[in-house]
Amino acid sequence: MKRREFLCSAVSITLSNPISALGKPASGAPYKSITLAAVGDCMITRPFDRQSPGLQPLLGVLRDADLTFGNFEMTLPDPEMYPASTGVCGDLNNSAEGPMPEELRWAGFKIMGLPNNHMLDYGVDGMFATARKIGATGIAHAGTGRNLAEARAPAFYDSPGGRGALIACASSYRPGSQAADGNGEIPGRPGLNPLHIDTKYHVSASQLSTLQAIKQQLFPDTRQGPLQAPTGAGVSFLDNQFVAEGQPDVVTTSDPRDLAGIVASIRRARRNADLVMVSIHSHEAHGEREIPATFLPEFAHACIDAGAHAFMGHGPHVLRGIEIYKGKPIFYSLGNFIFEAESMRQVPQGMYDSCQIAGADPSDFFDRAMQGFHEEVYWQSVIAQAEFVDGDLSELRLIPIDLQRDLPRAERGMPIRANAQVGGVILDRLARLSEPFGTKIIREDGIGVIRPQARS
Repeated sequence: MKRREFLCSAVSITLSNPISALGKPASGAPYKSITLAAVGDCMITRPFDRQSPGLQPLLGVLRDADLTFGNFEMTLPDPEMYPASTGVCGDLNNSAEGPMPEELRWAGFKIMGLPNNHMLDYGVDGMFATARKIGATGIAHAGTGRNLAEARAPAFYDSPGGRGALIACASSYRPGSQAADGNGEIPGRPGLNPLHIDTKYHVSASQLSTLQAIKQQLFPDTRQGPLQAPTGAGVSFLDNQFVAEGQPDVVTTSDPRDLAGIVASIRRARRNADLVMVSIHSHEAHGEREIPATFLPEFAHACIDAGAHAFMGHGPHVLRGIEIYKGKPIFYSLGNFIFEAESMRQVPQGMYDSCQIAGADPSDFFDRAMQGFHEEVYWQSVIAQAEFVDGDLSELRLIPIDLQRDLPRAERGMPIRANAQVGGVILDRLARLSEPFGTKIIREDGIGVIRPQARS
């Protein structure tokens, strides 16, 4: 079988043939090659600029891949649907109008994750409307449903190169967004596929004693829960668990029940697909925003161990490092791909009220809300372009993209191919973030390249 070309000619890069050094399978059967293009958060409110010269090379990459993945971080409510209450200034109800799903399909997207902290911004009805409209374009989607079993089930997409499967989940979501199963008498609850996490705050013994004393003074009524000694299990205070163990730290772990359920979905998908992907929407960090929380590498490894071929993170709106684990790529965050929320026609009145903004001009709201996103790291990312041969990663290419931060509000947020200077900055940052995972990124004509060692 002839190796399929998967890089757009407009990028003006000729791929070397990494397959030739691997040798023929012992059976003599032809290779099965499948390509994946993966991006991060897609917050789309405007059509693509079809005349943009910087967009054209990206379209080739997205369209030519067998499987093209992104996280859809908008809702598509019908006009009669109501926004959910957020109660926090800046915690926006994301919504888009018009043919945005058709725009994504036109650009080349084939499969998308839906679970994130905005998926129920317009309630359960808005979640169902979003899934219906995305699916109507032919884009497969995963991570939401009428109950937990449906939200956790894999979605499948049949491409010329083979069948892909996606299991999508979120560790960052609003309370009440998570799906639940029924019990025979009570029906299940619609929502998203959750990965609950357990958080423990490691402090010194003296700090723990102080917390215990504060808790006893504020809540002397023991009916609210017995106080615990500052050893062993620690102190539960204001719904947080503090323990005196090691150095000060924030340690997170995956809920074992959720982990088992997601692993079961991966194994199911592996028996029915050529390429299995897992995605997670995760804001949680370990100190710095670019460092994944402690639970995330363990969860990603468990997914690969269960049979996933690729793991894609998104949510913090910045790039995080890349790990190659057992020959499979783990993207701890792919950052933003489309960042256009501030082009929404209008925002709910509750946003103006919570931010104490007079009037109803959305620009006044976004002047406030976007203050935390002025840094270039939120506006620079990559498209990850991977080729798998017989299930093994053959080559990974990282194409730098620029979301045009300095354009006016009505124009910025749409990706273009980064120029040489900006691309170098992006790849330098990604190389630094990937180094702790033992990943080496080399440069070829302005693109980052990772080639796992050849199979024996």
